[in-house]
Amino acid sequence: MRSLILALGLAALALAPLPAPAQDGNATMEHPHALEAASPDGGAAPTGGGVDVDEKLGQTIPADVPLVDEHGKAVMSGDFLGMPTVLVPVYYSCPNACNILLGNLAEILPKTGLALGADYQVVTVSFDETDTPEMAARRKREILAPVARALPAASWHALTGTEPDVRRLMDAVGFGYSRDGIAFKHPVVLLALSPTGKIVRYLYGVTPLPFDIAMAVTDAAAEKPGFSIRRAVAFCYTYDPDGRRYTFDLMKVVGVGILAALGLFALFLALGGKKRTGA
Repeated sequence: MRSLILALGLAALALAPLPAPAQDGNATMEHPHALEAASPDGGAAPTGGGVDVDEKLGQTIPADVPLVDEHGKAVMSGDFLGMPTVLVPVYYSCPNACNILLGNLAEILPKTGLALGADYQVVTVSFDETDTPEMAARRKREILAPVARALPAASWHALTGTEPDVRRLMDAVGFGYSRDGIAFKHPVVLLALSPTGKIVRYLYGVTPLPFDIAMAVTDAAAEKPGFSIRRAVAFCYTYDPDGRRYTFDLMKVVGVGILAALGLFALFLALGGKKRTGA
């Protein structure tokens, strides 16, 4: 009995909720809800909706959202349907998480075993209505310059738009963000869309794995929505405020294992008791 009580106590400690990470302007941790919340103007009240991701797997993005590409050409969201798409919500003046995500993505994509332009395309959309096509073009050049031979620029699109139009697209994919002064609070996530615009996968953090991207694009090509590992990652990792990152939480995972084992043991006893009673 003492061993059982001790096991339950350890499991309860492992499962206890942890304090939320500080949301500061240097937030670049790899986590489903990594937020950027710089307030250079002294902390103006955030504007906009909730800052989170409301996954909408299997739903289709609207094709009639007007946007502008990096050349200043008016386009529609539906113009980018027809092939698997890696959709990346960012803003081009972002000094932290967006910047890191885009730089990492350019380095990771050549390692996926897939060909940009032939197998998929990349579409970045700024949720900052003050971003211009010129800013989008400059940021795109900076990102692709080190990997120009591996990633054809024609298949990496950098879009901007008005606040209502971009907000409608972001709402359709479940991406919540909020202006905070001249910066934004926002999740760090990219999405895989099928050729028909169906939302197939959400990938979280500033360093997605090449394998995860390859699988997401493959599933997108097959119009096959996959599952998100957000909850598993959030559950198994604990925030380290000193290192400003999430580390694997062994105690939490062990606690779940203990609870699962106890549950199976209790189920075994209950079913065994019923059989003996019936006999």
